[in-house]
Amino acid sequence: MKNFRIAMFLLSALCAAADETPLPPQQAPRAWLGLKVAKPDATLTAQVPSLPPGIGFVIRSIDAGGPAAAAGLREFDILWKIGDQMLVNEGQMAALLRLAKPGDELALSAFRGGKPLDVTAKLAEAPAAIRGLPDEWVDAALMPGECGGPMRVVNVSEKLATYSNDEGRAEVRREGSVHHVKITGPDDSLIYEGELSAEGGFEKIPPSWKRRVFALRRGLDHALDSRLMPTRQPRPRVVPPAASTP
Repeated sequence: MKNFRIAMFLLSALCAAADETPLPPQQAPRAWLGLKVAKPDATLTAQVPSLPPGIGFVIRSIDAGGPAAAAGLREFDILWKIGDQMLVNEGQMAALLRLAKPGDELALSAFRGGKPLDVTAKLAEAPAAIRGLPDEWVDAALMPGECGGPMRVVNVSEKLATYSNDEGRAEVRREGSVHHVKITGPDDSLIYEGELSAEGGFEKIPPSWKRRVFALRRGLDHALDSRLMPTRQPRPRVVPPAASTP
């Protein structure tokens, strides 16, 4: 729990530095659904004519024993609604889960094989491995985006930060000292793709996205460069010498 509080303080500090209004660390138990999602491509959504354009996520993996698995969801299902809220982007989905608490029951709407599927999932408290933020960190570590607006999502294991809203989606991926930037519109049309380096590159980014991309790069670098180290080092294993035969 101590590591979790430290991590939340570090994440809050990023936004506080922008508007000089400190954000309190999150103390309440964290609700857990137990799945990882990604935006479906056009090939997949074409098989589900009832799915509204730009809505929903394909389930990339299900955590064994988690609430999503217990509710009957499976890998490759398309999750498109939580309650009466259609899922538009990662920030909105994260916000819905963040407002919930362990023990809450959520109505989830999905598609499987092109057919509608409705289930109810009872949220659980995040496992200790997630609360403690181990070396690989949580795939969807959340922090406020735009200081009160939509949320950014940082995936430390993939060195990727994303931001989504009604105007589109921005991705920043770090490879060595270079940051690769990709910006797409609501219809997945390419708005910009390029690189940021120590020499620059921000001048080529569309003006309305510059601040968001800057915040993504800063947040990603902070998360990667200040990854929490274990508070206790493992003890060396001592193997006693074999007994000699007289």
